[in-house]
Amino acid sequence: MIQLPVNILNFTILVSVIIGITFGILLIFTKRFNLKANRFLGLVPIIISLWNCWVLLIDFDLYTLHNVLNLIPLHYALALGPCIYFYTKYMTEREFSLKKKHFLHFTPVLVEFCISSIQGIESIHKEIPNYDTITFLVSSPLLQLAAIVSVLLYSFYALKSIKNYHQWVKNNYSNDHKYYLGWLYRLLIIFAILWFLWVPYTFIDYFVFDYSLGVVHYYPLYILMAIVTIWISAEAFLRPEIILLEDREKPLEKNNIPSKEIIEQAKWLKIQMETNLFFLNSELTLSTLAKELDIHPNVTSRIINEGLDKSFSDFVNEYRIDAVINRLKDVEYNRITLLGIAYECGFNSKATFNRVFKKTTGKTPFEFRKLNKD
Repeated sequence: MIQLPVNILNFTILVSVIIGITFGILLIFTKRFNLKANRFLGLVPIIISLWNCWVLLIDFDLYTLHNVLNLIPLHYALALGPCIYFYTKYMTEREFSLKKKHFLHFTPVLVEFCISSIQGIESIHKEIPNYDTITFLVSSPLLQLAAIVSVLLYSFYALKSIKNYHQWVKNNYSNDHKYYLGWLYRLLIIFAILWFLWVPYTFIDYFVFDYSLGVVHYYPLYILMAIVTIWISAEAFLRPEIILLEDREKPLEKNNIPSKEIIEQAKWLKIQMETNLFFLNSELTLSTLAKELDIHPNVTSRIINEGLDKSFSDFVNEYRIDAVINRLKDVEYNRITLLGIAYECGFNSKATFNRVFKKTTGKTPFEFRKLNKD
C-alpha cells in the first residue's frame, strides 16, 4: 500500500481541487440566465484544479510510481485569460455573442497541449517524470511567462469592460448599484496581482537557483491562486444573477395598460424629442435627456418603458434611423458617405448604425441607398 506524504500544505491543495472542480461543474451545468457567461468562468477553477492535481502528483511522487500518468496533460493556463475575458464580455455586453473568430484566442492552448503531450511521450521513453524532461525544462519558463502575460493582458481588458459597463449604468440609471459588478472588478485585480507575483518567483528560480526549486517552494502561490479562483467562482454562483439593464427594459406585457397620465407624458416626450432634436447628440444618455427635460431619470425611464413600450436605446435610435433615411432620400446627401450621415444623425459607432439600420429596415444602409438611387 502506498503511503502518501500528506501535510497541511498538500492537504489544503487537495481540498481546493475538490471545491474548485465542484464550483466549476456547478457554473457550467446549472441552468441560469447568465449560463453562457458562467460556462467560461466555470472553466477557470477547473483549469486551476487540474494544475494543482499536477502539483499533488509531483508531491506524492506518483509520476515515478505510475509512469502512465505522465501522458495526461494537466496544464491549460493559457486558457485562463480568454475565459475570464469572455465571461466579462457576456456579463457587461447584452448583445455579445461568441463567433468563430473568438476561438482564435484559445489557439495558444493547443500549443500548450502539444508541449505537454511531448513531455509525456519523452518521460515514458526515458522513464523519468515529465517535470524532469528536457522539453519541460526548456518550455516551462516560457509557458509560465506567456501565461502571466496572457492573464494580465486579458484581465486589463476585462477590467476595462467592467468600467465601461459601470459608466453606462451610471448614465442610464439613477443610483442603481445592484447592477454593478464591483465584486468582480476587485477580485480580478487581486487575481491579476497574484499572477504578477509569479514573475519574481520564476525569475529567482530560473536565474538564482538554476530552475531547481521544487513544488513545495511554490505552495504559497498555488494555495493563494486556488483560494482566489474559488472565491471568484463562489461569488458568481451564490450572488443574485446580474441581468443587464436592457433586458430589464423589455416592454411591458400587453395586458399592462399604461395610465392616462403616462400616455400624455409620452406624447409630450415625443414632441420634445422632435422639436429639440435631442437624438442628434451622439453622447445622449438617459441622464442627459432627463437633465434637458428637467425631470428625474427614473421618471424619464418610466415614461419611455411604460408610455412608449420601448427601451431608451430603441426610442432614440428610431429617430436617428428616420433622420438617416430622410437624408438618404435627399439627392443633396449623395456625396456624403454613409458613415458621415450616420454620425450626423447621432450614431457614434459604425457597427451599431449598421445593426440598428438592418434591424429597422430589413436592408443594409448600402442596399437602401442603392435602391433609392435606382
